[in-house]
Amino acid sequence: MQDEIRRVAAERLDGAIERLDQANRGPDPGIEFDTLVHEVRKRCKAARGLARLVRPALGDHFGSFDRAVRDAATQLSTLRDAHALLATFDGLLATRPDDEVVRSMRERQVVMSMGATRAAVGADDGRIDAARALLSQARIASQRWTIPRGFDTIEAGINATYRQGRKSLRQVRTDPTDHRLHDWRRAVKYLWYQIRLVHDAAPSVLDPLVDELDRLAEALGDDHDLTVLVELLDRHPDDYGTTDDVAHVRKLARHHQRELRERAVRCGATIYAEPDHAFADRIARYWNLAVDLGPERVTGGLDVHAGPSVAPARSLIERERKWMVDRLPDGFDGADMVELRQGYIATGELRSIRVRDAGHEGCTLTIKAGTGAERTELEWPIERREFDAAWTHTEGQRVEKCRHRIPFGEHLIELDVFGGDLDGLMMAEVEFSSSDALAAFEPPAWFGREVTDDGGYTNASLAIHGLPTTFA
Repeated sequence: MQDEIRRVAAERLDGAIERLDQANRGPDPGIEFDTLVHEVRKRCKAARGLARLVRPALGDHFGSFDRAVRDAATQLSTLRDAHALLATFDGLLATRPDDEVVRSMRERQVVMSMGATRAAVGADDGRIDAARALLSQARIASQRWTIPRGFDTIEAGINATYRQGRKSLRQVRTDPTDHRLHDWRRAVKYLWYQIRLVHDAAPSVLDPLVDELDRLAEALGDDHDLTVLVELLDRHPDDYGTTDDVAHVRKLARHHQRELRERAVRCGATIYAEPDHAFADRIARYWNLAVDLGPERVTGGLDVHAGPSVAPARSLIERERKWMVDRLPDGFDGADMVELRQGYIATGELRSIRVRDAGHEGCTLTIKAGTGAERTELEWPIERREFDAAWTHTEGQRVEKCRHRIPFGEHLIELDVFGGDLDGLMMAEVEFSSSDALAAFEPPAWFGREVTDDGGYTNASLAIHGLPTTFA
């Protein structure tokens, strides 16, 4: 337990520090500055959620760690809010596309957000350096945490987070102030991070809960962004137009908040229906069942080891095309994202064996054979302990990336933004159900050069050899 908690803390904080270093190097044509800031703040929240999960074991060390990570995120809050406002205006425009007042205000906000970015990357702005120093301090502290064996500490942490969420929901239902909604949002977000960490104990039950908590946190996040907009309109009305214009947009923002809050409260009432001790005890029971009986297995068919399976057959052929990406698509918000780390146990010109950790989506073992757009692919889900056993044998043959899933007509684009030694590389992949669909696909304009048949851009080659000489 202690090793795993320390590992997760290091991963979250290292990811945040790495993105701060990217931001400090100056504007990157491939990654928007506000995207980096958003990624840093997400990892800060995840690290704080992890600390709350084991807070009973941390004692006095919790406060110093939590303050360091919170203060690091605060250094970047102004930058985040400046760019989040653009997304808020876009949301308002989506419901009222002909509203010229909203459109005009958005254009004003574009100028102010650009100014915030220029200030942040200027030589005289020390916020990024200050945030990095705080996160480095927190990372060192996290690797000294002492966590006892067993699930008791985690059960107590989940109990406390769930209890805070229930309390905040009661207060919101009684008096839905902006401050109370923000407090509830934080509790929901922390619970989401924590259940993601233990979801393998009972994925059939906890995966839907993770998804519902994610949707609730997203709605409360939109509510918070509208609150920030209203507060800015109240404090600096002259920056946004006439008195009538400000009143019009303020009224529109509050109207959308009422709708968001009504839906959020109904969703939250279901999530927080249990007493806090009962909820935490239920999660602990799932954990103990997984320890005693092993991981859940798919029901509804015969065991594959006992005879013929009635599960639907899956394709053994991967049909995929791949492109370089030089710029992110218009309107990209990075919302649907999963962090991946994968390592190669064995590779050759025509085949590879890979293990992948996709966070809350689980771990897999994959064998690929062949070259080009159509290859043989065999893949199995594996337990995290099996992944960890294999991972130690992939040293020097690893890649890490953030995968963003972007719907595109009847297809799904998987946009990979690489980190570590491959920093700066972005590639888009699209999988197809048939050879005809593969051949007929017309890529969007933001795709760059196709590299489907360039073996230097397979993940296996990138893991072993790094960036090809053709990369510019």
